[in-house]
Amino acid sequence: MQNLLTYPVIIWPAENGYNVSVPDLGKNGLATQGTDLDNAIYMARDLIYCMLAHTTNYPEAIPLDKVVIPHEAKNAITRVISINVKK
Repeated sequence: MQNLLTYPVIIWPAENGYNVSVPDLGKNGLATQGTDLDNAIYMARDLIYCMLAHTTNYPEAIPLDKVVIPHEAKNAITRVISINVKK
């Protein structure tokens, strides 16, 4: 079993912090938010872990260069987030 999973995330400024989209999770992707950039990355990692902690049916990750940035994600950055599903 693969313990380290890596997924791309899209992060963009919002009125009160940052919005985060994880396009590989859920039918249309899942979203979270953070108060600052570090918190947004933490929240993305937490979302990925919570969604995948109790399954072994992991979705395949979209390559970072194939990630589609949502229209509303002005000034977005993309990052790759890794989690260890054994922890």
